[in-house]
Amino acid sequence: MQELVSLQEIKAAAKNLPRTIRRTPMVALARRTDEVGHERLLVKAENLQVTGAYKVRAAFTLVNDLSPSERKKGIVLASSGNFAQGFSYACSQVGMKVVAVMLDRTSEFKLRETSGYGAEIFLCGNNALGRQSVVDRLARERGMVAIDTWEDRRLIIGHGTVGLEIIEDCPDLETVLVPVSSGGMAAGIAVAVKELRPNARVIGVQPETANAAFVSLRQGKPTAIDYWNTIADGLSAVRPGELPFLHIQKYLDDIVLVSEEEIAQAFRTLLLRCKIVAEPAGAVAPAALLSGKVSADRTTVAVVGGGNVTPMMVEQMLRMSKSVKVCDDKLQV
Repeated sequence: MQELVSLQEIKAAAKNLPRTIRRTPMVALARRTDEVGHERLLVKAENLQVTGAYKVRAAFTLVNDLSPSERKKGIVLASSGNFAQGFSYACSQVGMKVVAVMLDRTSEFKLRETSGYGAEIFLCGNNALGRQSVVDRLARERGMVAIDTWEDRRLIIGHGTVGLEIIEDCPDLETVLVPVSSGGMAAGIAVAVKELRPNARVIGVQPETANAAFVSLRQGKPTAIDYWNTIADGLSAVRPGELPFLHIQKYLDDIVLVSEEEIAQAFRTLLLRCKIVAEPAGAVAPAALLSGKVSADRTTVAVVGGGNVTPMMVEQMLRMSKSVKVCDDKLQV
């Protein structure tokens, strides 16, 4: 059995992050005007992180751990967009080469931003499960270092630094909501939160139509789904990673699912009431509470993982949310 990430490793990684990494704010979100001043939902705004998403924390954590010879070789990794941008930025700061293996369906915006930070982009079709084999092949052919973004424990450690800040800024929290794709972010945050606040609940959130971790948790093992169709393109995993799943089994209290319309409504609420622009994947966690899937009676922190969104996507999300009514029922998880 692989060794799980420890709180001590996360604390050490936090100390080694460069000054360019932002300590992102926690913003109170009122669903209605009568909640203003005594909000129970706080948003961890990682959309305001450098490169627009939380993943740059993990990128620097891994880069900091590379040997001089590995840095000289450069790295190859697979990404749906935000990891590619995070690694491209981190590598540019230390003069490293990076190749990002990305799906053909990746948005033009994320492709443009990734190349803007200096990465080479290699498109590999639309088979998410086949990306790592492309990464390994390119690394062999080019003499570079292959990074497995689903399984590398250093990335889970880097993600955990978000959890440390959440506890420090909201010590009386009762619930933390985290988006889940391959599971690394949920794993890292859950370790930090549960080790520091064992009684807090950590709940993962996925789209109904991209729910591999939800299915896997109920099957008791990492399980691939044969469907994927969500506006939250940042949550592209059709199967959770083996190592993240071990953390999910130990630390997560549950995973809940939200619809596409509920994601869009959360986007609208974040934008108009909280003044936060989230990408669809970033709106997934707040959607769990705003839709009534998670109780609004507890002090809750929802992680907005990223804000890399185009004007066209903003328009689409607002259109989708026009006919959706926020559910104020207090449904228990």
